[in-house]
Amino acid sequence: MSISKWFGLLTVVGCLLGYGQMASAQQSRPDDEITNLAEHVYLFRHHFHQSIVITTPQGVIVTDPISSDAARWLKSALTTLTDQPVRYVVYSHHHDDHITGGAVFADTALFVSHVAARPKILAAADPNTPAPTLTFTDRMAIDLGGQHVELIYTGRNHSDNSLVVLLPQHKLLFAVDFIPVETVAYRTMSSDYPDDWIDSLKRVEQLDFETLVPGHGKIGRKEHVQMFRGYLEALTTAVQEALKKGLSLEETKQTVRLPKYEQWQRYADWFPENVEGVYRYFSQRAARP
Repeated sequence: MSISKWFGLLTVVGCLLGYGQMASAQQSRPDDEITNLAEHVYLFRHHFHQSIVITTPQGVIVTDPISSDAARWLKSALTTLTDQPVRYVVYSHHHDDHITGGAVFADTALFVSHVAARPKILAAADPNTPAPTLTFTDRMAIDLGGQHVELIYTGRNHSDNSLVVLLPQHKLLFAVDFIPVETVAYRTMSSDYPDDWIDSLKRVEQLDFETLVPGHGKIGRKEHVQMFRGYLEALTTAVQEALKKGLSLEETKQTVRLPKYEQWQRYADWFPENVEGVYRYFSQRAARP
């Protein structure tokens, strides 16, 4: 099954409600759905969060369980796709809006994350989020039932522990929160590393894939990685120039504009917050001894 036909093959429908502000134009969509992306590979969407699921004759690989409600729905829905249990749950990073609910699969699954995510998950002490049982530093592969899955760390970006999930046989990449598709960065970027983020995106660009599946929003292509890198480069350059001129935060928010990206989602409300986040990041960095 080609990835371009992912919308049409399979939809498992939950209750009919809207799923958030960014999906206001699609309020007739269900809260929960599973859609086919490629052979044995599915997109799971819960409201405006999404993850991927890989089914095999020897078990299932689930990425971000999102929440307890989402995980319970997914566990039930998986019975329509396979009689195999979930063997691995892969956490994309430590932020709880993506990984809470893993306990739903704790009876059969091993939990996987980047090594830097584990202490933060442990510190949160959330009983719904089992601590990772397998961690890695740079790369890790999961081979299960004929499916080869690569977990890759590309450096600091939206967090210091984000991994990407590469499915080489399908040329598909799952990347959460740090490569939005034609959407600006999230609000004030409070957990982010703007300068390292650009280098992280360059590493992603070196990977061999065609389809980009983000943790929110529409499916993209590899070129969207470069497009978002261009946005971050323009944003950080403009803010650093304002800092060199001695502009205050409010002056910078009033003067910095990136017209090229005005048509991107959330530009009107989140772009000023992006400016604020980058301004504070570089201001604090400059103040360090």
